[in-house]
Amino acid sequence: MSLQQPLALLALLAVPLAAAAAIWWRRRRPAAGVPHPDLDLVAAADPGPRRRRHLPLALALLAVAAFVLALARPQAWADEPRERATVMLAIDVSGSMAASDVSPYRLRAAQDAALAFARSVPRRYQVGLVSFSGRASILVPPTTDRDALERAIEGLVPDGATAVGEAVLASLEAIRGTQPGAEDGRRLEAARILLLSDGASTTGTLVSEAAERARAAGVPVFTVSLGTEEGILPNGTPVPPDVPGMRALAEVTGGEAYESEDAESVSAVYERLGSFIGTERVLREVTAWPAGIAAALLVLAGIAAWRVAPRLS
Repeated sequence: MSLQQPLALLALLAVPLAAAAAIWWRRRRPAAGVPHPDLDLVAAADPGPRRRRHLPLALALLAVAAFVLALARPQAWADEPRERATVMLAIDVSGSMAASDVSPYRLRAAQDAALAFARSVPRRYQVGLVSFSGRASILVPPTTDRDALERAIEGLVPDGATAVGEAVLASLEAIRGTQPGAEDGRRLEAARILLLSDGASTTGTLVSEAAERARAAGVPVFTVSLGTEEGILPNGTPVPPDVPGMRALAEVTGGEAYESEDAESVSAVYERLGSFIGTERVLREVTAWPAGIAAALLVLAGIAAWRVAPRLS
């Protein structure tokens, strides 16, 4: 929580001073006499235990403190739905994505998860698709046409090497196409890259260079490392995932890194990413809360004064 007008809290110093003054005044004031010998009347005027007599004052002072907090205009972070966003799905279609350690095979699991993601992301968001193996291709520029996106996802086929850096650069290029005037090197607005790969980059632009370009553009890259250490191709070639490389890419760009070893976890990761992309952290003023509490405390103080005060009728 933060305050827009923190100096207003200096007024809280008046609260303990007011409490001390009220206590001093009560002790200094002479006790009122009741010129009547009727003991029943005296008993009816008894305000009760001494602690109860201080309740109205305590509630009133708490109300003042809450009003002062409201004057300071407190703010708090909250997750709210994004008005707009551009998301690029970058999916590895290298030959290693044919490994069957993830049922039925890696690429099919990635396709199913990407399809579910595309259907869950709000329709007003633009979602595009980049496939990459030895090079990266923009198959679908950012669009709200989910049918075109789903057809492109279904058409992915595993073949070739792995060029992770090229996938990041192609995704940035596609995002810039949706923001007129956003030249290379300028920050892009409300954009994310979701990159799924199962192996180390073997060709094309260095991943570290692409990561710096994404960071400079203000586009976080969320990575999913797919596969297990036991993954092998039909010809016996081992194809373990590059978890450290994917984690480094995410960290440099301000995204997050995930690992998936089966089809269910791939879908779960995309589901989490969908909910994350659908919201943003915003700083909202929450003045209404302390103001409402202060009003309620004043009402309670009035009720307490009515209940505790002595009554002679």
